[in-house]
Amino acid sequence: MLNETLLRRTFRIAAVYNICWGAVMVLFPNLLFELFGLPPMNYPFVMSGLGMCIGLYGYGYWVVAGDLRRYPQLVILGFLGKTLGPIGWFWTVVTAGLPLRTMWTNVLNDFIWLPFFIAYFIWYRRQIHALSHAAQG
Repeated sequence: MLNETLLRRTFRIAAVYNICWGAVMVLFPNLLFELFGLPPMNYPFVMSGLGMCIGLYGYGYWVVAGDLRRYPQLVILGFLGKTLGPIGWFWTVVTAGLPLRTMWTNVLNDFIWLPFFIAYFIWYRRQIHALSHAAQG
């Protein structure tokens, strides 16, 4: 299981990763389309907006790393993004014919982080449990 120091480092790395990835999406909104051999978007500002949101997740992860006990709601938001995003991607593959090869965006941006989010939730629950036992006795 992860300890507090490793969780802090992981959230710092996630913060930097998301801020950098978000900046790339803002500056180069058709990059993924080019990498996967897809036609460019008609409205690249949509991807730029997504990049801005990804960068904001990075800020949230940085805040969490500063105080793991204070901001579990930010971790929940990140976890939801990491789970609902791939569900939306899968739905698009099935219903709109998005090529399966685009799954690498989910592997690198979502799936690799999920074990750390789950480890955080386990760690946080143990912290709360220990605090409630200390308060009772």
